[in-house]
Amino acid sequence: MTLWCRVRYDHRDWLAQPEGDHLRLFRGELFGPTKDLGRTVDRTDIAWLPPVQPRQFLGLWNNFHERLTVEGTQRPRFPLYFVKLPGCLSAHEEPITHPPGFAGKVKVRFEAELGIVIGKRCFQPAREEIDQIIFGYTCVNDVTAPEPLFEDPAFGQWCRAKSFPSFGPVGPFVATGIEPETLRVRAVLDGKTVQDYPVADMIFSPREIVYRIAHEIPLYPGDLIACGTSLGAALMQPGQTVEVTIDGIGTLRNRFAG
Repeated sequence: MTLWCRVRYDHRDWLAQPEGDHLRLFRGELFGPTKDLGRTVDRTDIAWLPPVQPRQFLGLWNNFHERLTVEGTQRPRFPLYFVKLPGCLSAHEEPITHPPGFAGKVKVRFEAELGIVIGKRCFQPAREEIDQIIFGYTCVNDVTAPEPLFEDPAFGQWCRAKSFPSFGPVGPFVATGIEPETLRVRAVLDGKTVQDYPVADMIFSPREIVYRIAHEIPLYPGDLIACGTSLGAALMQPGQTVEVTIDGIGTLRNRFAG
């Protein structure tokens, strides 16, 4: 297993790998050749960047058996996915902010999720190709504003409600060579665990998600698919901090600045 991240240091963007309290710097591309510069920097001296820059940022709804049972929703026959616009992307330690353009404050909810990072272009792949198509996995907070989502009863505004600036925290690391079905996803709000669920409870596994979606639309290197969330996603209050933790990948931490 290898962990990769992107950071800004000394006014330049770098690839990096964790090395204790430091990061080892690399030049190159996440999906191409890289060069170890033999140089480490302290984590306190860098600014975190999203580990990928997706051309397409997709998310799933209603993808967990436990949540489906509790909420009484119908089991989907195909992954129910929506689009988060790339402009919502933000990094580890960046603040989550209220959506602009509203006369008053709207409610904001966190959703802790596993993210799939696509490593190569694919369209209608064979099942045996999926592990080569998936580059790795990361932590995602699929931040949502539920009020604009359901503002119009005739049309659910999923893209709008999930694409405001700062509504796509991702990272800080992408883990390669990890088995996703053994993972657990946790959300910790101001030190209290509020979500804790196994990836194995997914209706559509990470591999199946990629296989199904890629049979309808092309996927590209750097594309990101958030696998959906289970029970426990909740509203945040200004000043609260939410951490999305997946053992083997890391912890994504963001404060809701309000």
